[in-house]
Amino acid sequence: MKLMQALAALAVYGFFRRDRRGMPAWRVVAAPLTACAGLAVLIALVCANLDLPTGASGGVNAALIAPLPVLFVAGAALALRTRRRAPGRTNG
Repeated sequence: MKLMQALAALAVYGFFRRDRRGMPAWRVVAAPLTACAGLAVLIALVCANLDLPTGASGGVNAALIAPLPVLFVAGAALALRTRRRAPGRTNG
């Protein structure tokens, strides 16, 4: 969930990077990048200290975290494939 929020903050920055549409720099540059950095630190801390909330050993925690990057890459690859095959298609 937090990773998706961090990516959304980057998307806001990317959207307004060339045309701020009259909004102040704080709202379209500083705030999204600060939020993304804070969420990245939060994600790193949670991953580094996963044994605290789970109470499990290192192997169990590694098994909980290991699939996440694989699924992220698989989802990104599927999105790119869908975009390439049907560029006009929208979700919904």
